[in-house]
Amino acid sequence: MLAWYRAKLNEHGFIAATVLLARVALARIRATLANKLLSARVECPCCGWEGRRFYDYIEAGFVASAVECPRCNSHPRHRAFAVWLRREYLVGSKRGAALIFAPERALEPVWESAAGLKVLKTDIEPSRGVDLLADIQRLPFATNSFDIIWCQHVLQEIPDDRAAIGEMRRVMKEDGDLIVSAARGQVAHTREFGEAEKHPLGFLRIYGDDFAERLAAGGLEVRAAAHGLSEDERARYGIGSGEGFFVCTKRAPS
Repeated sequence: MLAWYRAKLNEHGFIAATVLLARVALARIRATLANKLLSARVECPCCGWEGRRFYDYIEAGFVASAVECPRCNSHPRHRAFAVWLRREYLVGSKRGAALIFAPERALEPVWESAAGLKVLKTDIEPSRGVDLLADIQRLPFATNSFDIIWCQHVLQEIPDDRAAIGEMRRVMKEDGDLIVSAARGQVAHTREFGEAEKHPLGFLRIYGDDFAERLAAGGLEVRAAAHGLSEDERARYGIGSGEGFFVCTKRAPS
């Protein structure tokens, strides 16, 4: 929490950061009391935590209620993907090399369970405990290197997302998979902000219904996918309606 507060001081200044800290602390106290005093009705498939209520996710100008796991900090998309990776994608049976962009702690148990995969975690910053620092727009890997590429909620923060898509296609093997999602709005066309501070979460863009077309323009065969969760599972894991994502393969040059 202290590291988070220091980051908010740099972003917002003392008064705004302290107000934000107080809001987060009060919300967590309420959730913690509920989890101690009331019977469990939600659980996290990432880490196995069970309780009454997930934490609220609170940022300046943005609040999402009951979304964050108190133990592993997973959010709904992490929990949905944890189920999908194990049950639908059968990640435990996969073999080869996997490239994970901006690795998230909540999904570490899933990747660790895939004994046949050599997982390489990468980011442009060292704060995520990565194996290698790399820029997704200019990857330091040979062509056709990876069997699986995992890119979740990264592209909305990349200055040149088309270069990033092209690079992921280049380093993916001919029979490999790129599993990708990004921040999307209920709009037809991607909205570019031009600079990160114009969006409360620091995004450079919000994708629209044209996201699949943007991926296809980068030389990918694009298939829309869903997590395949039942209503009971969504309620138990705190996932709501869930969000779609894409499984892409490498389209041969025409």
